[in-house]
Formats: sequence, C-alpha cells, structure tokens
Amino acid sequence: MHTQVGLSYNPRMYRIAIIGLCLIFAGLQYRLWIADGGYSETHRLQDEISKVQEQNDTFATRNDNLEAEISDLKDGSAAMEGRARADLGMVRKDEDFYLVIQPQE
Repeated sequence: MHTQVGLSYNPRMYRIAIIGLCLIFAGLQYRLWIADGGYSETHRLQDEISKVQEQNDTFATRNDNLEAEISDLKDGSAAMEGRARADLGMVRKDEDFYLVIQPQE
C-alpha cells in the first residue's frame, strides 16, 4: 500500500503559482526588450557604432590623401609649383599668361 503524505491538489495555489510564473516571465521579457542593456539599447548602440565607423573610414581616407600631398610637397618642387599655379596663379618669367573670358549669354 502506498499512502499520500499531506499532498493534495489545491486549485487556488495552482492559480497563484501560474500567475507568479507569468509575472516572472513578463519581468524577464521586460529586461530583455526594454530595460537598460536590453535588445533595444544593444540595437541602438550597434547603429551608432556603424555610423562612427563610417566617419572613421571617411577621415582615414582624407588623412591618407593629406599625407600623400605633404609627402609630395616635402619631396619636390614640382608639387609645390603645381600647387602655387593652381591656388595662387603663379606664372614663370619665360611664360605668357592668357586670360580667356567666356562671353555671357
């Protein structure tokens, strides 16, 4: 013979246990999706990281171009002369300068 030792089915306690488990589950879902460190913050931070990475790539390209230009200016007078011609309108003594003006329409 097998006897039960004080265990009986109590529907009220069963409902309370189910409600408690649902509340715990809802709390865990809140932490996962909404709270600090949850999915939404992680997603936002990933977007921010990708934007900053794009900016860094743009700045790296610009820095590489500036380094190449500095190297050219340090190495030879041809680059410096080209820069002076383009930016300052430099003309040598043995050259003729012609200014071409487009007619206005």
